[in-house]
Amino acid sequence: MTKPLETPKELAERVGLPVTNIRYLIREDMLDHIYTAPGQRNPKIPSGAWEKYVSQFTVKAQKPARCKAGQEMGSDK
Repeated sequence: MTKPLETPKELAERVGLPVTNIRYLIREDMLDHIYTAPGQRNPKIPSGAWEKYVSQFTVKAQKPARCKAGQEMGSDK
């Protein structure tokens, strides 16, 4: 069973990022979180928040345009 709330350290260990990166995402309001203490201290991340962040901020790869034989990519000749 998964925990309903994770600390930034627990999430960092689970996803393989430094805890400072997780805290940055919280500070910039890019990652869903709640505070369990007054004064915006002790942030907790609800289950599914990381997956939501990844799906929101994933940049989709674009299929590169095929070039004709003998022509360099990016040339406008």
